[in-house]
Amino acid sequence: MDITVVNVNTNDDRKWSFEMPNWANQFPLVMGDTYRHGGVCKKPCESLNLATHIGDSLQDVLDNRSIVADHLGVSPDRITCGNQVHGLNAVRITEDLIGAGAMSSDTAIPDCDAVYTDIPNVPLFLFTADCVPVGIYDPVHHVVATVHAGWRGAIGHLPIITIEAMQRDFGTRFEDCYVYLGPSIGPKSFEVNQELADTFTDEWKKITDANSDELVRYIVRDGASKATPHVDLWRFIEEDLLQRGVPKDQICIGGTDSMTDENCFSYRREHGKTGRMALFGMLEKR
Repeated sequence: MDITVVNVNTNDDRKWSFEMPNWANQFPLVMGDTYRHGGVCKKPCESLNLATHIGDSLQDVLDNRSIVADHLGVSPDRITCGNQVHGLNAVRITEDLIGAGAMSSDTAIPDCDAVYTDIPNVPLFLFTADCVPVGIYDPVHHVVATVHAGWRGAIGHLPIITIEAMQRDFGTRFEDCYVYLGPSIGPKSFEVNQELADTFTDEWKKITDANSDELVRYIVRDGASKATPHVDLWRFIEEDLLQRGVPKDQICIGGTDSMTDENCFSYRREHGKTGRMALFGMLEKR
């Protein structure tokens, strides 16, 4: 098992949980991805919704963020995040950006789908309900990143773009990085049209000689009469990282399929009316 599920009891007898990559235990780092239960939000975002941009009660979301921040041992006003526009922009978090997006989506960093920093005690958050949340840690330079990789971010190589930005600013090397892929839509759930499947196959062939059968599978879904293409986003992101030099044993694919696991919010399963989980990455002082 490459992940551990951590169960947290709060002072008011509330219980919530998150999963974390086992590799994180060896470093001065806190990284994990929340599940959906244990918060205060009402349906359809019941209950640990952590996103302020989807029309849920702002106060409820802030209360939920306080629950998570309390476990991290920091003030919730240090939570830092981008506005997640399915783009390919990675932003370095400097002192003046700490707290961006903490209390409102209006203050989130614009045009930003990945954030990274070398500053301790700054919880980098990103929010998902099927897109792939990617956590990256460079233990040599003590730098952490969180990356929003939906299909656009995956096919656009945003995890690679982020590590290249870390390389430019801090000297990060691909071979030193540890990577975690959190709860997200899995290879048997991400049904796509043939055009998108072909686009992924074309991009796959640009980065690897591996058989594209590993990327696109044809599956007959329940109630269907014929097989349709399904893309494995986890495998695409993994191969992208491997080809740039990240060791396979330093990549943790958590394997939690958000569409089929009732512990997760899923945009596709719940037809867009749902909350968001949060991937968090925070450096501790070393």
